[in-house]
Amino acid sequence: MTYYLDLFTPETWKAFKDHGAKISGFREHQRKSAERVKPGDLFLCYLVRLSRWCGILQVKSTFFVDTAPIFLDPDPFVVRFRVEPKVVLEVDRSIPIFESEIWSRLSLTEGIEVRALGWAQYANLRASLRQMSDADGSLLTEILERQSSD
Repeated sequence: MTYYLDLFTPETWKAFKDHGAKISGFREHQRKSAERVKPGDLFLCYLVRLSRWCGILQVKSTFFVDTAPIFLDPDPFVVRFRVEPKVVLEVDRSIPIFESEIWSRLSLTEGIEVRALGWAQYANLRASLRQMSDADGSLLTEILERQSSD
């Protein structure tokens, strides 16, 4: 099992949930990255603009291309995977990356001052389907599952 970053805006997160939380989509230029993803892998969902972790999705299929609108119309997120939601948090229950339990323990943010100018770029939180370390994936899975059960 491998962990991958799956970025959402608040609007695409809402569309994902409204559409049944069964399909996650990516842009056409990410097709090469999508080829690495296998059933059983996990997508760790992150809300851009809000800097919050919001979900865990287990990949259930290899990628496929579908232009039917889900996230926007027209929909640029046409490289898609069937997923099973393991954790899907409402925005108000999502977890800020700045919480010390997360920030201080993620390799993504190691050596970066909390809220430093350009921190997201340095942490490489700018593109979906970025492979994440097992340690970061395990940490985020533990924290998201705990938040979901609380």
